[in-house]
Amino acid sequence: MKYFKFKVIIILFIILIFYYHFKNIKIVELWKLYHVNSLIGLQKFIEGIQFSNNNDINLWYKIILPFLELPIILLIISIFLLTIITIKK
Repeated sequence: MKYFKFKVIIILFIILIFYYHFKNIKIVELWKLYHVNSLIGLQKFIEGIQFSNNNDINLWYKIILPFLELPIILLIISIFLLTIITIKK
């Protein structure tokens, strides 16, 4: 149990460092720097789903893009929390 607590403290410290360096970077900016073609492919896929269902909702601009505009630190924290929740003791 002590090892687990030490590991959690180290990870929280790393997240804190990431926060100060990357607090203004958005998920979409990081994804665009890494692989812009997959981002374009995701948009095409989402728009294809939209047209096949004949929905009036614009899924890309109303749902997906606002999520991608979130700061990257929220993604890192949520992945960390999900990891902690799913770890078996």
